[in-house]
Amino acid sequence: MRTRAQGLLAYTIILATCTAGILNLSWWAFAAGACALALVSISNYSLTYRTLGGDHGTGSVLFLSSMLNAAATSAAALMVGRVIGWTWGV
Repeated sequence: MRTRAQGLLAYTIILATCTAGILNLSWWAFAAGACALALVSISNYSLTYRTLGGDHGTGSVLFLSSMLNAAATSAAALMVGRVIGWTWGV
């Protein structure tokens, strides 16, 4: 079950990745943000796995979807941060 702390942690990770973009840090910040977001997402697997029936392919599909979602979110946060940094002249 998702808690408020998990939501706050995910928001903090996205905010940190956006801040890394503002400060023009390397793309490794994207990788760190994506991994951290994936770990937050993976912590909800037990409930989702039981809901979907626990087939053999379910675990790998959940993992792949979490990784792609985390990578897309982290990349978007970094790019938005870069645009904000460019706009503010940082």
